[in-house]
Amino acid sequence: MADRQVSQTGTDLTDPAGAAFVESWPSTSNKAADKIVTSLLLPESRRSTEPVIPLPVAELGPLMDGGSIAFSLVKVGGNGVVAARMALQQLAWPSGRALRFSVSSGLLIVAPGEKPTAAFVPPTMNLTLPARLRSRCRIRAGDQVLLASVVEHNLLVVYPQHVLHTMLATYHDTLTATSGNPGS
Repeated sequence: MADRQVSQTGTDLTDPAGAAFVESWPSTSNKAADKIVTSLLLPESRRSTEPVIPLPVAELGPLMDGGSIAFSLVKVGGNGVVAARMALQQLAWPSGRALRFSVSSGLLIVAPGEKPTAAFVPPTMNLTLPARLRSRCRIRAGDQVLLASVVEHNLLVVYPQHVLHTMLATYHDTLTATSGNPGS
């Protein structure tokens, strides 16, 4: 028999036979983790003895321009330092480059500075996010943040963990609503 699976809310996810127990998934749960898992539940697969014949698929092309935005998920250190080497390399920002920090719509924005300031790209290629701006964006030590290198605009956008949480929950809500899975 399969191991018993239990969600963070205590919902038993397995039936006695060990199969995924979709029908009793809580439909009123507001926990983001439950919404994400609910949107991913698939109907029980039925095996067929007939061979699978793939349908022809039209070439759709890339969904995003190649290389226009690059992402790095990093952890914020105790003093606000993030490992930004990959993001800075994608933007071709060398060590010593002056930086300007600002906040827009709850996101921390990093742009090249006009003249040398106290903020610059250090040789270690780690960035120290200013405490005042971290506070405004609700970024705390230990949080994970998404660094988005917007190459075409020469910007680095820092997405705080709570924003990523909201984006994921919203995305999975739309999956649940459009797929007809339980919980919608």
